[in-house]
Amino acid sequence: MLSKNRFSVTDMIYSKAAGMKIPISGTFELSPICNFTCKMCYVRKTQREVDLHLRPMVTLEQWLRIAKEASDAGMLFLLITGGEPFLWPDFWKLYEELIKMGFLISINTNGSLIDDNAIEYLTKLPPKRLNITLYGASDETYEELCGVKNVFHKVDEAIIKLKQAGIPVKLNSSVTPSNVKDIEKIITYAREKDLILEMPSYMFPPIRRDADRVGENHRFTPEDYAKYRLEIYRLQYGEEKYKEMLYSIRDKSVPPPVVEESCRDPLDGRIRCRAGKATFWITWDGYMAPCGMMTDPKIDMYGKDFLSAWRELVEISGKVSLSGLCSTCPNMKICHACAAIALAETGTTEGIPIYFCKTMEVLQSIAKRELENIKGKEKERL
Repeated sequence: MLSKNRFSVTDMIYSKAAGMKIPISGTFELSPICNFTCKMCYVRKTQREVDLHLRPMVTLEQWLRIAKEASDAGMLFLLITGGEPFLWPDFWKLYEELIKMGFLISINTNGSLIDDNAIEYLTKLPPKRLNITLYGASDETYEELCGVKNVFHKVDEAIIKLKQAGIPVKLNSSVTPSNVKDIEKIITYAREKDLILEMPSYMFPPIRRDADRVGENHRFTPEDYAKYRLEIYRLQYGEEKYKEMLYSIRDKSVPPPVVEESCRDPLDGRIRCRAGKATFWITWDGYMAPCGMMTDPKIDMYGKDFLSAWRELVEISGKVSLSGLCSTCPNMKICHACAAIALAETGTTEGIPIYFCKTMEVLQSIAKRELENIKGKEKERL
């Protein structure tokens, strides 16, 4: 559970940057192409789809220019993502130059392409962190969710070698109906490997990939989302922390579920989005957006310098508003819905994400029932 008093140096940097509208953290989305076909992916495209796209991919030279201008504007933290970033043809050329610029770099990857050569590169030029998404605990689960065969053991081998090489690794595991059977095994795996694990069970509707998928994805019903969110918490943190979480839900003051560091306000733990205030996301086809889950607002980067695009994004992002009903909802402190969620669920940032409304109702119902069971068991022991 996140402590309300927790306030790290990084948190302080983000907070000050947000107040001063400095783009302290950015994401470079190199490509939508991936060797996996995950059922819930929000961005994946085939090479043919990219070739037919109306806009070209950002080139190596353009990324380097953007990076230099972003550095001059204050960017320190950089996340490289995709698609699968290691598939991007000029990845290592770009990565080496970005390291030289002094960024603190994290990389999102599915881990399947990390071979001995990649580990050698990463050992010489280590990132701040390598974020590997672990989609299951068996080859069978990977095939069911990601459409790839004989991959889990490859990812496992890569993780072992990365740890041996001293490269910082963090695990993410997107939980869906296709891999929920593996959640306990995934948690055990992370514990045995002594790795940080985050397990988001909310899957954004993939409106960037398909504008018609508003409010839809390969994901849990609100009822199952609530159930598995609590079950994951119990398995990760134990019965005592789980009990604390139940009380927090009852008292309507819940630490946010897994979110990016740039989304969370360290002062009180709630999601007070810094997107468009201190963070940005640049898509593979040259748009600057507040975050990667949003289709709007977005600024065309082609023919525009970074600072001009950033200032425009800050101005537009500051005008984004949520539903007035959400701001007065009694469940606001446990809901943590944001503009990106409202947009993906309803088609507008001012829409009411009913999926979350239902989830909060179920969370409270489960918490009430679980606390009654716990009290009953405690009385029996007395």
